[in-house]
Parts: sequence; structure tokens; C-alpha cells
Amino acid sequence: QARFGSSFGPRAHHAQGLRVARRAGRQGALPPHGRRRMSAASAALFLPRQAFKAGLIAIQVALLVWFAYAAYEIRMYPIKDFGMIIHEFDPWFNYRATEYLAEHGLSKFFTWYDYDSWYPIGRPVGTTIYPGMQMTAVAIWEAMKRLPAFQVATPSVVLGLAPFARAAQNMGLMYFPSVPKVISFTPMSVNDICCLIPPWFGTIASIFTGLLAYEISRSVNAGVMTVGIMAVIPAHLMRSVGGEFDNEAVAVAAIVATFWLWLRSVRNPKSWLWGLLSGPAYAYAAASWGGGPLFVLNMVGIHAGMLVLLGRFNSGVHKAYTLFWIIGTAGAVQIPVIGWQPIRSLEQLGPFLVFLGYQVLAFCDWQRRRSKMDASDFFRFRVRVVAIFIGCLFGVAVFLYPMGYFGPLSSRIRGLFVKHTKTGNPLVDSVAEHQPANSGMYASYLNLPLDYALLGGLVCLGNRNNGFYFLVLYGFIAQHFSGKMSRLVLICGPVVSVACGIWCGFLLDFLVEPFLRILGKPCDNGEVAVANGKDEAPADKADKPAKDSGKTKGGKAKDAAKGAKVATKKTAAKSKDSGSKAFMEWEEEERPSGAMQIKKSLKASLSEAFPDDMFESYRSVRAEMGSPSGTWTRAGMSVLFVFYTLFIGGALPSISTFIKHCDSVAQSLSNPQVVYKVRDRSGKPFIVDDYLKGYQWIDANTPKDARVMAWWDYGYQITGIAKRASIADGNTWNHEHIATLGRTLTSPEKKAWNAIRHLADYVLVWAGGGGDDLAKSPHLARIGNSVFPEHCGDDDPKCNKFGFYSDQSPTPMMAKSLLYKLVMHNQAPGVKVNEGLFKEVHTTQHGLMRVYQVMNISQESKDWVKDPTNRKCDAPGSWYCVGQYPPALEKLISKRRNFAQLEDFNVKGGEKSAYAKLIEKERAGRGASEL
Repeated sequence: QARFGSSFGPRAHHAQGLRVARRAGRQGALPPHGRRRMSAASAALFLPRQAFKAGLIAIQVALLVWFAYAAYEIRMYPIKDFGMIIHEFDPWFNYRATEYLAEHGLSKFFTWYDYDSWYPIGRPVGTTIYPGMQMTAVAIWEAMKRLPAFQVATPSVVLGLAPFARAAQNMGLMYFPSVPKVISFTPMSVNDICCLIPPWFGTIASIFTGLLAYEISRSVNAGVMTVGIMAVIPAHLMRSVGGEFDNEAVAVAAIVATFWLWLRSVRNPKSWLWGLLSGPAYAYAAASWGGGPLFVLNMVGIHAGMLVLLGRFNSGVHKAYTLFWIIGTAGAVQIPVIGWQPIRSLEQLGPFLVFLGYQVLAFCDWQRRRSKMDASDFFRFRVRVVAIFIGCLFGVAVFLYPMGYFGPLSSRIRGLFVKHTKTGNPLVDSVAEHQPANSGMYASYLNLPLDYALLGGLVCLGNRNNGFYFLVLYGFIAQHFSGKMSRLVLICGPVVSVACGIWCGFLLDFLVEPFLRILGKPCDNGEVAVANGKDEAPADKADKPAKDSGKTKGGKAKDAAKGAKVATKKTAAKSKDSGSKAFMEWEEEERPSGAMQIKKSLKASLSEAFPDDMFESYRSVRAEMGSPSGTWTRAGMSVLFVFYTLFIGGALPSISTFIKHCDSVAQSLSNPQVVYKVRDRSGKPFIVDDYLKGYQWIDANTPKDARVMAWWDYGYQITGIAKRASIADGNTWNHEHIATLGRTLTSPEKKAWNAIRHLADYVLVWAGGGGDDLAKSPHLARIGNSVFPEHCGDDDPKCNKFGFYSDQSPTPMMAKSLLYKLVMHNQAPGVKVNEGLFKEVHTTQHGLMRVYQVMNISQESKDWVKDPTNRKCDAPGSWYCVGQYPPALEKLISKRRNFAQLEDFNVKGGEKSAYAKLIEKERAGRGASEL
């Protein structure tokens, strides 16, 4: 079926009766003289037709190579501008973990308790990380080490393409590859591999998205165009530019690969062996991203359930999903952070129940065949079995629930299903990417392809295979979840690319198809082939009288269509009488008393409700489109359409604008945060590297065992670049600890020092305006107040007393705070730090980072924390030993209130903070007003 126009041309829109008739085995009924005429005409045009096809294939291959390279090239801006440097915050932790894995191996990696982060308690990295990306980077590094460096001349055949490449570049085609004179290879460092993994996997994800589009549409053109769209769409760029070593950079490729392999395994009942690959693909996706076990597993599970409701369950689907779930789960549970969640967590129990349900349905089918049940007996038997199954599930749930077997829904997951945007957790609410996406974000990150996504979905209505329903499901879930959390706009990238690519493929197939017909391509489904100006009836018209087969000339098209309908009815009756059945691609057998039978009965009833003349008119039009005049008309329209698109219409300018927008977004995402490019007053660009230089100064000028306090945003960079212990980092696993940090930094100077001297040797702040620490400081105070209610008071849960007045002057609470004094030291009149408590030791060139030494630190507390005997291990000799706060901070820690957010049943006995209660009250007020 991988031919031009195979999915979106006339074949996809004919009546189901003709589809059944074609598959009933009537290809040999064309009269001998008709077959000879068709064979002669087809043979005469065989070479031109094959040459035309070869040209099309060459164009498709060239476009595929170009698009794949474009996916890599558009992500290389940061590498070209700044070199091999890791970006942002989280990627620094991922890189540091990769270095640890490369040095110590997988066994030690999974038992790594990191005492250089989350000081003094530390972090059990091995059980809190999704290591798929790190394992991938190290595997590439190990493979490269085993390959010798080489340098060879580029083959002359490839060099012969250089003039074409230069011509394309001179035409202004962006991201067109150059042809090198020499091909060389040198093993890379772990750092360089981590920087290049996002561009590499951007290309891989684009190719797998193209395969997904092909599986849904069966159009090669749709697959190729999807690769091009996915290569540059900003929703995919947002986490995959060079240096952005974040989980999603690898996970998107794994997710799309899993979806393609799953759909390939349920294409037809005989393709279930592809489930052997879809399972490992899911396991890799689960290991690479926290959303993998949730999004991927539930997508496939819901789709598998849909197939049952659509009457498409069969032995092939059963085997495919069984292999997917067993192999995928067996791989996923090997990841410590996942463990047994697939059969315990409420977020993942749905696919597990689908798996159990599939085994019940398969047992019922096996019993039906063994006992040769009729429809009524099978219906009663299946009702009994399903009732027993549901009863058993209920009994098991009642038994296990009081034992605490089932894990609760996380706050983030619950937030994806509620209307409101506030979670009751000020830490989560302060993160911009946890806010809902708006129309502007969709317009920027999905842009032009979003305008045509719906058209692509409508096109697929004519070919409602299993992939079509997956596309609809994917679109709905992606739109819903991204509307709740803007970060999840990235999962919209593949589905929008697929839908838009299918629409583009439909147009290309429709344009190319008439030229193939003119060149003698055999046609089917009631259309007429054109060969040497003569009409040829398709071989499908088998059961018609010999005088009508192959003679649908001129005004007899309507009679031909009517003959096709009569032939269909005859064949259907014959098949029924003889016991043989003709099935759709996804069907295996006639399953009695099930969803398939109900659906077919409804479709038959609907078909009878429409007059026969309507179907005859439709087929008459289809036959006319396949006549010589119709085919030549379509060819002429194709030429006019291409001319209009290139020279008159707005398609090319729109595409050009879209590509420029994607390029602009790629460049805007290319600043690595620790360094970035700006322009001076004369417009000359220069690089600001204050943050990078500041961290490097700490690495070079402070003791190796120094502890650096800063707001949690910068923890990953402190441990990754400065190589010093941090108090907290970008992980949100311990709210109380982060709140302690926020409370300390926003407390008065002396009060803050009393705590800091037991925890840190240096304090680091981001200054200079914009998004510096003062801009973030109201969040710090609010988060601190959620655990230390006396900080701002329960009467001020949002800490409005900590902030700026309308004239940008600080409130009294902010003016007294340590954070304000550290940022504004000697910058605002009268603002100075008490140098007996904190001594300024470094300020970067542009004043964006300031480092202060903590005076008179408590060496006693530092030594106490360092002593392994003061850590609490989960078992004697275990690696899992949690660090403890020094005794001097016992009074401070005792003031903490155990944090519990809205509907939080993770924490037993936790009292909701004043902030959580306020958000709950606001929700109730909004709900009442909406009523």
C-alpha cells in the first residue's frame, strides 16, 4: 500500500460494499479481451510510468534527507554561538548525573546518595531520577571510545551533489546541508555528547513522527511532510536545542517511537509481533521522562480500550497489547523511581485493568471457539464471565485498599483534571511552566501547522483505521493537558505535525494521482483507468455481465455504478451462503453478539435510510473522475493549483513566514542562561557570561568542602559548574526544606545569619534587575510562610507585606531582609550588609551575581553533619542514609508545620497551610459564582 495516492485518493472514499467485493476474490472475472487491452496499454506506458515514479521517489528521498538534516541544523545555534555548554538549570543536574554514571557504573549509580545537594539531608539520586537519558549518553560515549578516529575523503558520488547543494543554498533554502570534502570521526567527551544529544534526537523524533503519520494515513507523502514539520515546529524545539540536556529531548523520540510501534502492531491481526518492539520502546520512554509512565502507558491503554468498544478486538490486538504491557512493564519496573507503580499507582492502574480485561475477553473467545457457541449463548457466557471478573476486582480492591497498597494521585496529576490553576502549593504555583497554556502560546509554539491540523483529521475520516482513532485520542488528550500545564505544549508538537502532514500528503497525493493514471496506473474501486485515451474497467468489476465489463464509456458511467452496487450485493450474498467472509484490514472474524455486530447493524440501518439514488450519484461522480476527461481535468487542475500556490496564492509566503518564525524561536531558545548574547547601544552583539564566570570563580577560589546557599533555582548550577555543595536545587521532592531556605533568605539579616552559619560557608544571589532574586523574593517569603506560619502570619498567607510598593520601594519587611541587603549592598542609598556577618568576596563584571562569605560559621555543626554516624539509615549497612540537621537548628526545625496542600492524602496528619486554605476558599467562591 506504500504507493502514491494510496490512502487519500479515490480508494479511501468508496462505499464499503465495493471494499468487501474487492476482497471477496473476484479479480479474475474481467473478459479476456478487456484484460488484453488493459495489459497492452499498461505495458506500453510501463517505462514512462516507472520513470515518473522513480522521479517522485527521488524527490521524496531528497526531501526526507533535507528535513532530517534541518531538524539537526536548526538546533545547533547555541553550539555555534557559545560552544559545547550545558543550558539552563535542570540540564546541569542531568549532566552531572551522566558524569557520575560514566565514572562509577550503573550499579553504583542506582545506589548513589548525593550529600553535595540538599545539604545537610542529601538526596537519594538513584531512586529519584529517570536515568534513560544518562544511560543513552554513556552508551554513546562507550561506543565512541571503541571506535578508532578516522578521516576519509568524501566519495566522488557524494561530491557530485555539491553543486546542487550550493544551488539550493543560493536559492535561499534554509538548513540545506553542505557536502564536506572530508568525512572524519573523533571520539567525544561526555560533555560534548550531552550537548549534541538534543539535536540528534530531534532528528530521530522527526523521523519517527513521520512513520507515525504514515501508519495513520498510509501515504508516503504525508510521512515525508510530517518529518519536515516536526523538524522545525517550535513545540518540539522548546526542549531540544543543542545543550538543552533535559529529559524531554530524548523522551519525545521515545514516545513517538512507542506510538508508531503500537499502531504498527495493531494494523491487522497478523502484525501483533511488532508488540515485541513496542514494549521495549515504552520501557525506554518510561526510563527517560517522568511523564513516560503516565502519558505513554495511559495513551496506549485507553486506545486499547477504545478498540474493544469499537468492535475491533481480535486475537492480534490481544497479543499486541499483552506483549506491550508485559514487556514494557517488566522493563519499567527495573527503574527504581518507578518500581511497582504500574500495578499500584492510581495513575497507572487503568492500563493494568485493560490488560486484565483483555485476558478475560481472549478467554471468552477461546471458549466460544472450543464450544462452538452461537450468538445468544456467547452473549450470556460473556456476561457471566465479565460479572465474575468485576466482582473479583472489587473484592481485591476492598482487601488491598485498607492496607495502603494503592498509591495516591500526585498533586500535579490532579491538577491536570481540575478546572482551577492553583494547587494550594505556593512552590508549584510559583513555577511558570506549571501554569496553563494560553492562545498566544499555542500560536507561537504550534503556529501555522495548527491551522491545518483539523483538515488533516477530517481527511482521515475516509480511512478510519486503528491509527485514525489513536490520532483523535492523542489530539484530545494533548489539548486538554497542555491547557492545564504550559510545559505540556511539547506533547502537542507530534500530533499537530502528524495532522498537518496528513493534510499536506493528501494534497500532494491528489495532485500526483491523475498523472499516474494518465501513465496507465491500474485503478480500482469503481474508477476508470486511462490508457492511450481509452477507458479500462478495473478488475474488481467481476460479477457484472460480460457485455458491461470494461465498457463504461461516456454517459454509461451511472449504469456502471449501478452494476457495481448489484455486483456487491451478489457477492455479499454468495459469501454469506458459502460461509466465507470478507473483512476490513483490522478484522479477523465475525465475532457474534459484540460491539462489532452492533456497529455493523447500526451502519446497515443508516445505509438503508439513505436513498439508492444518492449512492448511485456518488459512484457516478467517482467513475466520471476516473474517465479520460475526468483524469485529464484533474491533471490540469493540479498544474493550475501548483501555479496558483507558487505565484498567486499566499501559501508560499505563509510557509516562509512559518519557517522564519521557527528559526527565530530556535535562536531565542539558544541562550544557555549562564551565558547569553545581547547588543550594545551601537547594535554590536556581545556575550554576557557573568553567571558562568561567577560559578567558575567559586570553583577556583573556595575550599572544596564549601557549602553555598542560594535560592533553589541555582542548586543544579552550583553543584554542576561550581562543584560545591548546595542547600537545595530544582527538584521539588522536599517542600519543607525549600520552605526553610525561603524563610531564611527573607528573614532579617541577623536572624538569617543565626541559621545560615550552621548550614553554609557562602551565600550567592542573582542581582542586576530583571528576573533577579528580588523579583522572585515574594515567592520565597510565601513558600517559607507555608511551613513557618509566623513568618508572615496566617492572616497574610500570600505574604503581601513582603514586596514592593507601587513606586518600587521595598516594604519594611523586605527592606530588613537578608536577601534585599545582599542584592542591593552599596547599590541603593543606605543599604549595606553587616560585614561582621556577611562579607562580599566577589561581584561579577556586570553585577549579575554576588557572592558573600558567611562569617564565623559553626565548625561544630559542619563536622557533626559530616560524621556518617549522625545519618539515619533505613537498615544497617544500607546506602540509603539520610543526613540530619545539626542540633543547633533543632529549635528552628521544630517550628515547621508539616505541609499539606489541597486534597493532599500523601501526608498523614498534615495541617493545611493558610495559603492552601485561602486557595481552597477562592475555589469555593469561584465555584459558587459560576452556579
